[in-house]
Amino acid sequence: MLVVVNNQWAISVPRSAQTGAQTLAQKGIAGGLNCIQVDGNDLLAVRAATRCAVERAREGKGGTVIEAVTYRLSDHTTADDARRYRDESEVQEAWTREPLRRSARPLGARGWWSEDDEAAWNEACTRKVNEEVDAYLATEPPPLSSMFDYTYAELPPDLARQREQLLQGGAR
Repeated sequence: MLVVVNNQWAISVPRSAQTGAQTLAQKGIAGGLNCIQVDGNDLLAVRAATRCAVERAREGKGGTVIEAVTYRLSDHTTADDARRYRDESEVQEAWTREPLRRSARPLGARGWWSEDDEAAWNEACTRKVNEEVDAYLATEPPPLSSMFDYTYAELPPDLARQREQLLQGGAR
């Protein structure tokens, strides 16, 4: 199973300018794959599509390409300013379909989710992310030689020389 998250943008260029294909899902057809497109903002639809793809694979019916159509709500990277190429009204409209907010509405209507639940969930997520960031920051960096040690089963001669030069230079 391959899930393609189609967020409508290829860095700063709209997807429509990147390919002549009507959908990204259809690109797998040439490879003999089952291909479907799903509303990537509908958590239940994505779950159902994923379940179907897994069942097909387990039954020996081959792979599936799932194109989850969504929208990139933020900049592409920290060096990006999406305001240069996207209209603010387009982004604001996309926020109305954001998956977590979209899922909260029907749950709230049934009394299964509240603003207090959301605040507690956000706090728990923030705490977990901060714990993981702290664990990462506390991790010792690997020795520089590791960039040579885990790439090839047998290091090519030119890279072996570079590795040796690195070690001779007193680097970690």
